[in-house]
Amino acid sequence: MRDLITCLKAAAVGAIAMYYLDPDLGRRRRAELNDKMRSACDSFGQCVRKEGAHLAHRASGIAREVESSVTAAVVDDYTLVENIRARLGNLVSSPDTVDVSVNDGIVSLAGHVLGAEHKVLIAAVAAMAGVRSVADHLSTYDDPGSAPELQGGSPS
Repeated sequence: MRDLITCLKAAAVGAIAMYYLDPDLGRRRRAELNDKMRSACDSFGQCVRKEGAHLAHRASGIAREVESSVTAAVVDDYTLVENIRARLGNLVSSPDTVDVSVNDGIVSLAGHVLGAEHKVLIAAVAAMAGVRSVADHLSTYDDPGSAPELQGGSPS
């Protein structure tokens, strides 16, 4: 069995040699093989460069995320109030009914909100950069009809 495999290998090498060393068409076949090999190497090189750049960008992004999570976010109270006020419109249906005050990173929320929006509001404010804690002084209502302040707000 081993002799048969060796014989088949030798026959294959001989056939390949005849194919590429043919005096009439061998030169063209070798040139085509050369072109295909160069193209494959170029494509492989481009792929390696592209994947390398992708990995470098991902590593840079991960490094930035780690750096930002390790570095404590220092935000002054005025800026923090403005950031919270800017987000209120996305969090509650009546943002004008919520009073925001900040003292040394401790956020105090007072006013009126719907019960369905309460937990989302507190969680979103607590997750903002610079917030140390949230003091909840909000009055919650099940429907806008219970509080005149909440009537006429946009649906969330």
